[in-house]
Amino acid sequence: MGGWRANASSGNGERSRKRKPMNLSECTFEKLCELFSYKPKGRPLDVKEAAELLGLSTDTLEGYRYRGVGPRYFMPKGTRRVWYAERDLLAWLASGVRYSTSDQPEDYAAA
Repeated sequence: MGGWRANASSGNGERSRKRKPMNLSECTFEKLCELFSYKPKGRPLDVKEAAELLGLSTDTLEGYRYRGVGPRYFMPKGTRRVWYAERDLLAWLASGVRYSTSDQPEDYAAA
């Protein structure tokens, strides 16, 4: 699962509060696949496949794309088709890592 996971206890029965931040730049595609138990298809995914992987509706994914808050996507010149790279989708999911409901995204920015 990688070195970013914190130990569950500090040795004296208390839960450790110190967490090592997740560094996405060091997270390989293989590690992301392992983290999310994902078997890669080895090709770009269309909107329906990407939404399914993320557990979103296609409308929600379209809204994220429109607002610029979703994963990176590709739209080849001269087409209206949208494609997603599997690594980009998994990295976007991993970018939302939290250890507490009070955590903010910048708390786990790449170190």
